Amino acid sequence: MSLFRAISKYIPRRLFPSTKSSTARLLLLSLILTLIVLLYKVSVTRKHFRNDPFRIIRPIAQGLQPNQRITRDGSLFIKQEMEGAMFSAKGLYETFVSVVTTSVIHNFTIHNSVKNMFTDEYNDNRYHLVGPAITWYKNEILLVQRIWLSQFEEIHKKVLKRRLWNAYQENYIYTQTFDNAYNPTSKGHILGIPTPINIGFEYRSDGPMDPRLIWIGDKLYMSLHIWLRDKTDGGVHGRMHLLNWESRKIVKLHVNLTLAHIEINWIPIDVQGTVHYIYTLDPLIVFRTNVTTGHCDIIQAPSQYSRQPYSFRHSIDHIRGGTPFLEYRWPYYIGIAHSALVTESPKGGYKVYQSHLVVMAVKPFRIVYVSAPIKFHEDFLKSSPIIRPFAQIRPFVYPVGIILRNDDVIDIGVHLNDNHAFVLRMRGIRDLMNKVILLDKKSQTLRGPPPYYVNTYVRQWTKKLVPEFTYLGDYAYTTSV
Repeated sequence: MSLFRAISKYIPRRLFPSTKSSTARLLLLSLILTLIVLLYKVSVTRKHFRNDPFRIIRPIAQGLQPNQRITRDGSLFIKQEMEGAMFSAKGLYETFVSVVTTSVIHNFTIHNSVKNMFTDEYNDNRYHLVGPAITWYKNEILLVQRIWLSQFEEIHKKVLKRRLWNAYQENYIYTQTFDNAYNPTSKGHILGIPTPINIGFEYRSDGPMDPRLIWIGDKLYMSLHIWLRDKTDGGVHGRMHLLNWESRKIVKLHVNLTLAHIEINWIPIDVQGTVHYIYTLDPLIVFRTNVTTGHCDIIQAPSQYSRQPYSFRHSIDHIRGGTPFLEYRWPYYIGIAHSALVTESPKGGYKVYQSHLVVMAVKPFRIVYVSAPIKFHEDFLKSSPIIRPFAQIRPFVYPVGIILRNDDVIDIGVHLNDNHAFVLRMRGIRDLMNKVILLDKKSQTLRGPPPYYVNTYVRQWTKKLVPEFTYLGDYAYTTSV
């Protein structure tokens, strides 16, 4: 303090005309120096996090640190040695095994709360809470998920044979906030998103569906799917939309490409403040999207699809969208995708689903790594009945949301058997990603694999794990990677 007093004596009084004593000048000087130190620390911190892999989850705002220890693992814990494959321009070039764990962190038990939001004296509605998208938002975890009333499809498929006294919109978006440990911090409510209804059309699902949450720069958006009569050809189709979370403005996404009858599972990814969509993972087709107009430009696609429309085929196009991709360590992004194979015999027409951890590099976009199917505890898989037995024959986990908790732990929003929503936790990411990045840099590749090498890998794994069926599409996979 004596040093400060000595310094303060040499400060000209004209700099602080209102201060008449050495003590007052000393206190003011201390305040100024403290402010300078704080500004310097903020500057250094911002510089550090600008290139930090965890900036997407906004660790400063959330009170988290990149190395924060996450100790809670929930229930139904399972440890596994998970194989994964590395891909380069020549295809699959190396596989390795990583030790990871999965567990159930949270069960979104809000069925009764949702049921109380509907006036349904005849008890017509069959409520299912699916598609839980999760992200950090204003120091809390934000959830948006789909409320699906399944009775319409069950009647259409003749699984349910009875009259409906009232016809509701089939899908709604439910939202709620939670703290760091998934304790509710707000009452959940239904978002008012006006959409066309299916009255007057042949049966089509209606209402907002399949939400994903993605930060684009410092703005939050919700990507979703809506059935409507499309102006491009006058037909009733499923089309992708993007909603600004703050302004609630919604735009339909359009691209100069012949789209499928139903467009779903586009994967959003923020690359340096610009929204992109992974249209398909294999073949890898990427759109850059204008958030104001909804126009999408094709910025990357295999040469054979640059001049002619790409046609999705369920029999051979297996790996598909799941969670958004989040930046882990530039230019590497991490996400969870799903795959589906269609059975041929002894029971045909069913889908067998798996979940896969996928690592993507950007500029240029390329698939770097794809894991073998992620394993989940058998008791978890059996905890909710399969709601669509006419389409699925085995229990399945469908990934939708993702949060990076630290460099070793991710939380994944999933629904189980088209029935119920959960948050799963996956550990072991740090060692896996370090290995992926090391091998990828060593390979010095700048291009991803040729089309269908990734699909071949996930197809082989499903056939290995579920050998009791034969699957459609063998004609396209006559050779091994």
